[in-house]
Amino acid sequence: MRRAIAVWPARDWKRGAEAGTVTLAFDDRHRRRIRLVDDAGEPFLLDLPDAVALGDGDALVLDRGGLVRVVAAPEDLAEVRAEGATLARLAWHLGNRHLPVEIGADAVRLRWDHVIVDMLKGLGARVERVTAPFSPEGGAYSGGGHGHHHGDRHGH
Repeated sequence: MRRAIAVWPARDWKRGAEAGTVTLAFDDRHRRRIRLVDDAGEPFLLDLPDAVALGDGDALVLDRGGLVRVVAAPEDLAEVRAEGATLARLAWHLGNRHLPVEIGADAVRLRWDHVIVDMLKGLGARVERVTAPFSPEGGAYSGGGHGHHHGDRHGH
C-alpha cells in the first residue's frame, strides 16, 4: 500500500505536480496515522512521525515518490458578521465556549449549530448559513500555525 510519510506546506510546492488529491473535512485533517482513500478511490496510509494539522493545498509526500494534494472539504458553516466591537464581542463569546472558529477580516466562521447561532443572533450578529472549507485558528498553544513534518529534506 502507498504510504504518505511527510507533509509539504502549500506554499512550498508547485500545484500541478501532484499525482492525485484527497478531500478531507477539518476533523479528518489532524492526524498522524490513518488509512485514507484518495479522490480517485485508491487507498493509502498516512504514516507521519507526529500528528499534524493538514491545510488546504498541503502536499502529502508518498514513500515511492509522488505527491497527494490535500483539499479541504466543504462543510456546513455559520458565517457571522457584525459591526466593529460587536464582532469582537461575538468572537469572545465563541472563544469562551472553546469553539473552533475561522477568523476573517470582517466575519468569523464556525460549524453550524442552531443553539450557538440563536445565541449569536441574540447578541446582535447577522448569521448566514454557508457551505465552504473550514480552517479554524490553531489556538494559542498549537505551536503557531498548523504543524508540518518536512522529512529530512524538501527536495522541491
